[in-house]
Amino acid sequence: MSRPVPEWIGKHHGVNIPPRVRQRVYDRDNGVCHLCKMAIKSGETWHADHVIALINGGEHRETNLAPAHGHCHVGKSARDVKEKAKVAKIRGKHIGSIRPKQSIKSAGFPASPKSPRIDKAALPPLPLPPLMRLAR
Repeated sequence: MSRPVPEWIGKHHGVNIPPRVRQRVYDRDNGVCHLCKMAIKSGETWHADHVIALINGGEHRETNLAPAHGHCHVGKSARDVKEKAKVAKIRGKHIGSIRPKQSIKSAGFPASPKSPRIDKAALPPLPLPPLMRLAR
């Protein structure tokens, strides 16, 4: 029986995963990609993938790592970034840091009935004001 090894925890997100930890992760999962569930063949490129991505709140520790094929990992990373961007945009709109691009269109007011057109030539002339009558 091998002696227990303490779990590896990265001091910050930029720390590279040591080769011994990569090997333990690979052995723990029997060399099976956690995304497509297929065996990783010898000589095939594989990555130690964060199951819960760091940008989505995952931790940089051994229990959050799993082996993944290189091509599977690229697709998952793209989905993680897309999810993070969507969440950030929605949150920004809710807290008001992102303004809407356009105002909300209303239904408007109901149209008022149109009054009939009046022919101004057919109207009688208006009476002159009292001061204008004296000047004539």
